[in-house]
Amino acid sequence: MAPAASALERLTARLIKADPPRAKSLCVSLLGDAIEPHGGAIWLGDLIALLRPLGINERLLRTSVFRLVAEGWLHAERQGRRSLYRLSPQGARNTAHAALRIYQSVEPPWDGEWTLVLIPRMTSNGLAERTELRRALEWEGYGMLAPGVFAHPRARPAAAGSILESLGIPDKALVLAARDLPDVGALPLAALAEQCWNLQELAGQYREFVQQFAPLEKTLADGGAGAPAAAFAARVLLLHRWRRIVLHDPQLPAGMLAPDWPGHAARELCGRLYWALFDASEAHLASLAGHDGEPHFRPLAAEALLRFGGRQP
Repeated sequence: MAPAASALERLTARLIKADPPRAKSLCVSLLGDAIEPHGGAIWLGDLIALLRPLGINERLLRTSVFRLVAEGWLHAERQGRRSLYRLSPQGARNTAHAALRIYQSVEPPWDGEWTLVLIPRMTSNGLAERTELRRALEWEGYGMLAPGVFAHPRARPAAAGSILESLGIPDKALVLAARDLPDVGALPLAALAEQCWNLQELAGQYREFVQQFAPLEKTLADGGAGAPAAAFAARVLLLHRWRRIVLHDPQLPAGMLAPDWPGHAARELCGRLYWALFDASEAHLASLAGHDGEPHFRPLAAEALLRFGGRQP
């Protein structure tokens, strides 16, 4: 084994030991990042083989896959003694929605408009409904301005409507657009950023990400991506850790963040590492999931090459 591959495997193993990934969450990361661009389907045996180097045994993976089927993420197709798992329409929508936040490279300009979601006090929403709505909005990046009032400077209003629809309460909340009024001397909404979002904790997570994965960049620079299997394991772990942080980031406009916001450096590092690992990791994926000309394993979608701003020359 080449020294670089050995070093890559040792570093990946240390990262896994320090923070073992959960099987179900890791499976979602792999499906969205590596399988969806190839058609979104994979044999269970191939999925087991891909995740085994990351410490996920067959029993844990089978349990995770069954749960993803029950939750509507996957469809199972039995073909003889083999099981093919395919992203469902819901799973494909969830994956596409998350990809907008995971792979974005350049922060789009902000037009100053906020999306507000208000739950009127006199509606018949029960406590369970309100709790579920709050969790869904916070996952989408909304902050709570006041009881029953949630705000986000970038979220699409349609996404808030979809959340209400999915919870069965489209007629029990208001979705509004808002702007600060100039020259009235009032407190701007942006001044509440620290109150609505735990930016200090998020900044700490980004700094930890850089601390954990910066050594990987040196390892790759010293000897390339190494063996394809090692590159694939490192790519999955990298993307999984990144996804776990960035999907909890409200991705506020730059003007609401500190000038040295660590999320910027973390995203740049993630993009560089992702592309450094990409070709070798794709070779490993094709050798397992695309062996013998499997018809469900399609050529890589062109959109995948635009992730993190696109492959660097």
